[in-house]
Amino acid sequence: MKNLIVLINICIFSVFYSQNSYENEFKQTKLFVKGILENQPSKVTQYIKLTDGRIKQSKTDNPLEEFELQWDLFYKIIRKNNKIVYISKSDDLWGHIGDSKTSYDYYFNEEGILVGAEKSLDFFLLDTTCAIQVQYYALYQNVKAEKLEKTEIYKDDNGNVIDFTSKKCKDSKAYIQSNTNSLDKITFRNLEGFMKAERIKYYK
Repeated sequence: MKNLIVLINICIFSVFYSQNSYENEFKQTKLFVKGILENQPSKVTQYIKLTDGRIKQSKTDNPLEEFELQWDLFYKIIRKNNKIVYISKSDDLWGHIGDSKTSYDYYFNEEGILVGAEKSLDFFLLDTTCAIQVQYYALYQNVKAEKLEKTEIYKDDNGNVIDFTSKKCKDSKAYIQSNTNSLDKITFRNLEGFMKAERIKYYK
């Protein structure tokens, strides 16, 4: 009986510890990535997915000119201790796809486990009753193995949270959510699985 109680306590402690560990790793990785993007952009590796499906590494500071109008998606990769801890995927430019901008940010620990992710979509609604522009943001946090906790928010062009129950926005809800529901699904996966799914072969 004592052994059973000890085993239960160990399991509870392990879940609690891993949850806090992932949350802390997510926070620390975000700070690390922010510092690199702002202060050491030369440490960011960029890959371009071309319109024909090929993925190539950018060799210049201006991939738009480098690949002219052949680009489809942009990937940014940041390493820490020679391990990939951050990958972003974006169409990068405002107005690229139907006057919208889509981006995904994935944060991994040094063991290759997804500890958190973010995705966002900005698009014009041209609905003067609800909003001219919609800014969507979703946050995913790894709270335990194979479980991501999701938080999402919709804002209008004035930065106000959209109330879908209000008279002026309830008729726009289905259209707005059809746009955000078309985004990539964020699921629990490790780094190698993510890279294979994106057909990027440079994760080692």
